[in-house]
Amino acid sequence: MTTTPPTDSADFILLFDACPIPQIQLAADNRILRGNPALARLLGIRSGELTGGRLLPPATGSGPVRLSWDAGKCEALIFTNDLLTAPGYRICMVHFSHADPLENASELFPLRDVQHRLRNLIASVRSIFRRTAATSDSIDHLTSHFIGRLDAVARVESNLALAERHGLEFHNLIMDELAAFAVRPGEQAVLDGPDVRLHILSAATLALVIHELANNSVKFGALEADKGTVTISWWIDPASPRALHIVWHETGGSCAAIDHNGFGMELLTRTLPFELDGTAEIDATAESFRVHINLPVTNRLLHAVD
Repeated sequence: MTTTPPTDSADFILLFDACPIPQIQLAADNRILRGNPALARLLGIRSGELTGGRLLPPATGSGPVRLSWDAGKCEALIFTNDLLTAPGYRICMVHFSHADPLENASELFPLRDVQHRLRNLIASVRSIFRRTAATSDSIDHLTSHFIGRLDAVARVESNLALAERHGLEFHNLIMDELAAFAVRPGEQAVLDGPDVRLHILSAATLALVIHELANNSVKFGALEADKGTVTISWWIDPASPRALHIVWHETGGSCAAIDHNGFGMELLTRTLPFELDGTAEIDATAESFRVHINLPVTNRLLHAVD
């Protein structure tokens, strides 16, 4: 039985393509395996045109390298920095200036931050896959749930360019996750809360939490029925210690509780305490389903105000 290389998997390609940083994946012989859409946009070409081309190092010394594609008919001078190296391939960040991206710590995506984030992202995807596999009873169940969770992470990753400087607005994060299930605020969902901007380190975790609650509601809870509604409210308690409170409240419909052995329950009872020092109280009855999340305000949770 053959095994699909990690970088040929649909999951890797989804994350690679969602990254806003121009990147290229190279084989050991500098053959171009793929470039991401961010790089294609900079070069003014279609995604996929780079595949099969080559990266040609300078003849002598250091300097820009030549990116050659379309059987050598097209070339561009670029600079690269390795983000990830592995047997048989490497992933490079592409830029068009000789300036070392490490020299200016205020740049939007310093190389060290990109490398750290990429490693964390890969580790997160692996963890999501393991936990999804552990709670799946069939290949179809594993595939559908893992893709849904991966999509939630990818939606957050695609917004990181702005989130790096301004934080990711919690209201927009909720809107994105509800939209993935065709749920529109004002119809079956009510959102109520102040402007809260999440740090990039907490955004992916909270996106997964909202995704799991929405998925559970659409399949088994209030959003399964036309008359069911969900109210999502949040606020910051100014008392010491400061805390962000998030309440997910379903009424109408079947209001089924979360599977106590499922991925969503693990997120609420294990991941939130481990990653964000948070707690979650779950109250389920025949008439309503309510989750109250309490997260201490830290530099890891919220984006610092300028």
